Amino acid sequence: MKKVKAFTLIELVIVIAIIGILAAFAVPAFNNSVRTARVASARALAATVNTGVTSDYIQSSMSGSATYPSITGGAWDNAADEDNVFKSRYTDPSVTTNWTFSTSQSTRVKDKCGVWKLVNDTEVVVVYCYNSDDNKTYKVYFSYVDENESGSNFVEIGGTITEVDLAGAPDAVGVLGD
Repeated sequence: MKKVKAFTLIELVIVIAIIGILAAFAVPAFNNSVRTARVASARALAATVNTGVTSDYIQSSMSGSATYPSITGGAWDNAADEDNVFKSRYTDPSVTTNWTFSTSQSTRVKDKCGVWKLVNDTEVVVVYCYNSDDNKTYKVYFSYVDENESGSNFVEIGGTITEVDLAGAPDAVGVLGD
C-alpha cells in the first residue's frame, strides 16, 4: 500500500494566514500608490496647460494683443463638454481620454473656467480660469482630496488671479470658498 503525501490541514491554514497578513499590508500601500499617481497625473496636465496658455500669451504679445486664450463654445454650467476643442488643445488627445471636460465660472462671473476631471477619480480636478472681461489675467490650478485630511487641496500652477477671487470656481469637492 502506497503512502499518499499531502499537506496537513494545519499547514494549509498557516499558509493562508501568512498570505492574509501580507495582503493586509499590500492593499493600503497599493491604494496610496494609485492616489499618488492620480495626483501626479493632475500636476502634469496642469503644468502642460499652464505652459500652453503662457505660450499662447507670448504669441499674442508679439501680435500686439497680449491676451490669454479664451475657451469657446462653453455653456458655463458645469455640463460635460467632451467635444470642446479646448479639452486637448495643449495635450495629445490620448492623454485627455482619461479626463472629462466641462466649462464653469467663478461667482465673479467674469472668470470663465475650463475644467478637467479624472474619469476614475472625480476628486482630482484641473482648472484653467481666465478673466473674460479683458483676457489679461488667468490661473491654472489643480485640486484633489487627500484621504488623510478634510476638504480639498488647492495647488497653484500659474497665473495671477487669487484663490479668493476664484470663489465659486470648481475644486475637488464642489467649489472654492466652500
